[in-house]
Amino acid sequence: MSSQEAVDCNALEATTSIEDITGNEHNRDILRALQNDELSDLWLCRPDLSVDNEDYGLGSSRELEWLGHFAKKGSRLGSVGIFGDDTFVNCSGQSVDRFLDDLGKCNHIKKMTFSSADLAEIINKLGPAMKNNNFTHIMVEACHLGVPEATILFNTFGDMNSLEELRIYGEVGDDLAHLNDCDMAGCTPKLAACTGMRYLKLNHLNLSTNSCAALRDVFPRMANLRELVLSGNSLDDDCTTLLAQGLTDCKQLQSLDLSDNRICDNGLDVLVQSLPTSVDVLLLSGNDITLARHVLLLRFRVLDIWGNTLCAGGTRVIAASLANPESRLEDLDLSQCNIGDEGTATLADGLRNNQRLTRMSLEDNNITERGWNALSSILCDASSINATYNSNHTLQDLGDYGVQIPKDVRLMLRLNKDENKSRVAANKILQSHRHLDMRPLFGRELGLLPYVITWLDHFAKSRPDLKLSSIFEFVRAMPMKVANWMVGKAKGENN
Repeated sequence: MSSQEAVDCNALEATTSIEDITGNEHNRDILRALQNDELSDLWLCRPDLSVDNEDYGLGSSRELEWLGHFAKKGSRLGSVGIFGDDTFVNCSGQSVDRFLDDLGKCNHIKKMTFSSADLAEIINKLGPAMKNNNFTHIMVEACHLGVPEATILFNTFGDMNSLEELRIYGEVGDDLAHLNDCDMAGCTPKLAACTGMRYLKLNHLNLSTNSCAALRDVFPRMANLRELVLSGNSLDDDCTTLLAQGLTDCKQLQSLDLSDNRICDNGLDVLVQSLPTSVDVLLLSGNDITLARHVLLLRFRVLDIWGNTLCAGGTRVIAASLANPESRLEDLDLSQCNIGDEGTATLADGLRNNQRLTRMSLEDNNITERGWNALSSILCDASSINATYNSNHTLQDLGDYGVQIPKDVRLMLRLNKDENKSRVAANKILQSHRHLDMRPLFGRELGLLPYVITWLDHFAKSRPDLKLSSIFEFVRAMPMKVANWMVGKAKGENN
């Protein structure tokens, strides 16, 4: 760090212009906005990493001290982010200390983000201020986390009952979390103080049985928890049991993300049976689930099992839930699940009478024409008008990337996006039955004729030829009855 002389900003503010502080025009704009209390988010980084309009590339201690001064005087700045291990490379230790002290006095700053930053240095100095400043959101991204850093960080959380959101994660594939399960089990109990926690994300931190046992004891203190994400760890079926035990009293929990772990069918059973009824989003992509035995998946609104290799009968388990009238599933991700044509046909059968599911992603499942035809037939069964009317009018999305959806299926999915399902049915009938067969109506005599005309008039305005030709078929099939009906109608009117 540089050893530049400290600046007394209070004494010099009246005689110092923004141009005196820095020669960088981009930085000047940020300083002016901060001075005028017009800035809500501030990101600090090394000068050569400043690529975004909100990134301030620190060039000197002088700049840092004025940033802290303006931040302390304002009231709008709500979020500060520090990007890079060497963000303060051009600043003196004294200026960094003063800046962090100024941040600690900014009660309006509620969110701190550390990305690829030197946590040991920053948290050690900012920690006391974080405890007293009512921070509500802390994000730690791609930072080196060894035992010293994790200990300092979690000790800070031990006095932060104002914390509502905590996100700690490293990048996939990077060896950033030099922690084992026992290390994390020693840190996790500090979170018990965070009674206001609503969103907790601990990703790629090598969490396993010991950590989950510690979390089990912490969760009862987090009655307001809404979302829990523990992806990219080493959670197995035993871990799901521990987590479910701890989450029993989290009655406001809505979403649980355990993606990229080692959870199998037994763990899924535990989650289905033991999670609070408030949980309607379950994300389990990248695990070891096969659905080798029956399990009801009715309770979830969103279910993601992307990347799990299902067994041959796995799609039957899903289809059984989709066919159940009590199913709440609206969004189902089955990408890369080894489904194929046979599985697609099974899913199609389950969807025949389903009126809830709007999205079912089938990306990368080796589906050919045979599988798509099975889906096409449930989206628009053209075997009769009645069958078309009773087709699936709810499913709207089968995924995008890696899915070659046939044109006819895409058309039906697009029609299904109309919220008026009666209109969806009518449009499908008009698409699939170019010359309507009126014979099914003949057995009901002529009382239906006004309704037929009204229906066609309402839904076939763009095809008057279709309406007239259909009525003509009706009249031609029953000429005498039509004539008698018209005569009787006329006599009735005369009377």
